[in-house]
Amino acid sequence: MNKITGDSLTQNLRIQTGIKRGQVVEIDIEGRTVRAHEGETIGAVLAASGIRKIRLSPHGQDPRGMYCCMGLCHDCLVTVDGQPNVRACVTPVQAGQQITLQKGLGRFDTDLPQPPSARLVHHHVPLVIIGGGPAGLSAAIAAARWGGQVLVIDENSQPGGQIYRQLPHTFQVNNPATLGLDYLEGQSLLSELAKMSDRVTIWGDAQVWSVFNSRQLAVARNDELVLLDAKAIVVATGAYERPVPVPGGTLPGVMTVGGAQVLLKSQRIRPGHRVLLAGTGPLQLVVANQMLDVGVDVVSVAESASTRDAWRYIFDLLHHPRLLMHGLGYLRRLKRHGIPLLRSHVGNTKAFDVDTVCIGYGLIPSIWLTNMLGCKHAYNPLVGGWVPYFDNNMQTDQEGVFVAGDGAGVAGALVARKQGTIAGLFAAAYAGVIATGQAERIGLLARKQLMSLQKFRRAVDCIYQTYPAIYRNVTDDTVVCRCEGVKAGVIRRAIKKGTTDLNDVKKRTRTGMGYCQGANCMPTVAAMLSHEFRVKAEEIKMTTTRPPFRPIPMNLLMVEADS
Repeated sequence: MNKITGDSLTQNLRIQTGIKRGQVVEIDIEGRTVRAHEGETIGAVLAASGIRKIRLSPHGQDPRGMYCCMGLCHDCLVTVDGQPNVRACVTPVQAGQQITLQKGLGRFDTDLPQPPSARLVHHHVPLVIIGGGPAGLSAAIAAARWGGQVLVIDENSQPGGQIYRQLPHTFQVNNPATLGLDYLEGQSLLSELAKMSDRVTIWGDAQVWSVFNSRQLAVARNDELVLLDAKAIVVATGAYERPVPVPGGTLPGVMTVGGAQVLLKSQRIRPGHRVLLAGTGPLQLVVANQMLDVGVDVVSVAESASTRDAWRYIFDLLHHPRLLMHGLGYLRRLKRHGIPLLRSHVGNTKAFDVDTVCIGYGLIPSIWLTNMLGCKHAYNPLVGGWVPYFDNNMQTDQEGVFVAGDGAGVAGALVARKQGTIAGLFAAAYAGVIATGQAERIGLLARKQLMSLQKFRRAVDCIYQTYPAIYRNVTDDTVVCRCEGVKAGVIRRAIKKGTTDLNDVKKRTRTGMGYCQGANCMPTVAAMLSHEFRVKAEEIKMTTTRPPFRPIPMNLLMVEADS
């Protein structure tokens, strides 16, 4: 499927400064031996080797490549040692792996040994936190500091989340300063957590995939199906890139801004040589500057917002002058390097010679778990998506279920940490670790800081608000559902036949029935209903979340109930 390039390109895309990679191992890709390093993902090795086209989609047979780089979109499926549909972006390399670039759904090698028998395990814990990012870790620290026993579950191999993503254990850091402020802040938070290792347990590579008996979490971990009962639950599942389909958006070389950041932060791989960033919001300014740090040629940043009226929010922005100065510093650096910032640039045509396009129109909360837990949600226009209801203690309308971080409404790492502290304190109180009055007193400072941060964040959201114009280029031939290959024209015809219900659109078109369970298409369908068919956003019902929300091994579903 692809011509595999030589070591010169590999060395150009691997970032060598500040780190020493893991031991060299050899893997086989399409019959050719390729050098990799322990700790790298298959996706990172493919990217470093210049392999863009990873598979052909099962429906349109169109080429796909790395897109989200965090295991959500499933565009990077490959066959590994005869097993198809392995997510390259989150699967580590192992010496001797045989990797085939996949066509469609792939073919399963029937001669492979049977998977080991799964075990059914029951766990009871006082407090469980789902998500190991800044919100989840802050919640764990707040609860454990006062004697609570806490279990943190994260689908990544290491805690830190997107913003504080850590390098693989096999990588050695020689110069932490070269890895940026996010890395250093993440290290500080993880060091604080490590002091409480007797009270905090972290399950990495663990996936919460369903909820049973209203509050019982089903977790896939190794070869165990864990049924987890907790007195209190903190949901800190974060957010993901807002999907905005454009013609050609499924082509290899087009990825999310967050996906490019994953390659830079956790794998130290450049996403390309010449890169265009298009979208809105401060994240693409941050990532553009991170690319400059490692020698990527950033040709332009296309910003859909005008930012012309930003001065109206100056007093709210001045609540945090340090953050404001950081933002202005990003803009000044782009100007100093002669990188054009195209403001109000959406729906316009301008050609650039690039090998990579990074699209990022902000983030939307990941609410699948709060949906499964039966929490009340409301549509927030500034966020551009649904957010769970929560009170001043970060508790939802479901008693004992708390939320924090970007999954509660996208607001950045600093807000996530304060919300996590408050959620952890009151979850600990609900679990009986401390008295509610004590949690109130301890949380006063965090509440005060949170109020100030929220004013700053609201100003940023107003400046970079998502407008209907970003969907201007969604033509009838544009793929909206990446998993099932459903195009916008099919969805529009279904709506015109008389449905404005997302679940009904799903039934009629198969939109949202693929691996990502609608995460990458249903927000667009909701936007189409609102912007093209004049359906009020608050009247659009959320899709019903069905288990398993993430693909899980079949042997976990075949476990005997009495085992």
